[in-house]
Amino acid sequence: MKIDFWTLALQAINALVLIWLLSRVLYRPVVRVIAQRREAAAKLLADAEAERDRARQATAAATAQQTELAAGRDAAMKAAQADAETARTRLLAAARAEAEALRQQAQAERDKQLVAQRRADEQRAAALAVDIAARLLDRLPASARVAGFLDDLVASLRALPDSQRQKLADPATPLALVAPRTLEASERDRCVQAIQQAIGRSAPLQPAVDPNLIAGLELRSPDLVVSNHLRADLDHLQHELTHADRHA
Repeated sequence: MKIDFWTLALQAINALVLIWLLSRVLYRPVVRVIAQRREAAAKLLADAEAERDRARQATAAATAQQTELAAGRDAAMKAAQADAETARTRLLAAARAEAEALRQQAQAERDKQLVAQRRADEQRAAALAVDIAARLLDRLPASARVAGFLDDLVASLRALPDSQRQKLADPATPLALVAPRTLEASERDRCVQAIQQAIGRSAPLQPAVDPNLIAGLELRSPDLVVSNHLRADLDHLQHELTHADRHA
């Protein structure tokens, strides 16, 4: 076989020219396009990584916000429970205080009613005792209902201050000698004489009758009353019986 070197050389030259042309016309643009595509891909990857980082940050922020919201909700619930417990405690305390005040008020009212009832019973008992005593004393003999009280009346008159006795001794001062019944002449004379001597009076005494005295005598003037009779003693006894518990 015979080799044609000229043909071979020409083919080699053609191949070199083709390679040069390809490198000049096709290779560089392809390399540039590949580089651009690589840069675009790298940018896309970078953008994707940035988006992923932002997504991670957003997820972390959302998680933190959710945690914060949950903590705030728990704190709010605890605060609300604490406020509710405080309000409940305050309401219970107020209710107890009001109930205690009502109980004390009711107790005070009951005590007041009991005291009033007891005083009423005491007054009725005292009035009954005085009434019984008055009925018993009313059975005294007529003479004893006067004569036995004259000496004490005279003693009371002599114990008066001088100014009062002088006023009673003045003839211009009207004096009434009160008895539970009409005095007999001897009784009246003896009483008038004893009283006049006690106060140093010569002017007459006006006799008067007051059955409420039960027994005893009473000397009345416009400004002074000197008494020694059972009605005064019974009234004093009733007052003492009625107020004995209160003084105690």
